[in-house]
Amino acid sequence: MTTTLNNFVSETQLTTSEVTLVDSSISEKKFIGAATITNTSTSPVQVTFWLILTATTGTTGSGGNWFIVKTIPASQTERIDKLLGQVVDNSMKVSALADMASVINVNISGTTET
Repeated sequence: MTTTLNNFVSETQLTTSEVTLVDSSISEKKFIGAATITNTSTSPVQVTFWLILTATTGTTGSGGNWFIVKTIPASQTERIDKLLGQVVDNSMKVSALADMASVINVNISGTTET
């Protein structure tokens, strides 16, 4: 097996629709080592993350399959601690959306094992 350091996502802006940030193929696993989000707006913004199978669509609210829901204060960068150490196993993904488009920047890095 080979392990490499990767910058999975850099300065990707979230929209109001679910977007895949990190995914793995059937022959690899990814380990999340660092994850931050920056709110560039002047208002707080709620962000929803999923850690689900690649073929699954994220759902919100009561009974949804979301992993993290977090409100980011205006003009702040925050580490997403609950993502740190998670494994994106074979055919899985980390995806997210924000309740306001084009104001949340995402950076995620870690390692890939093939």
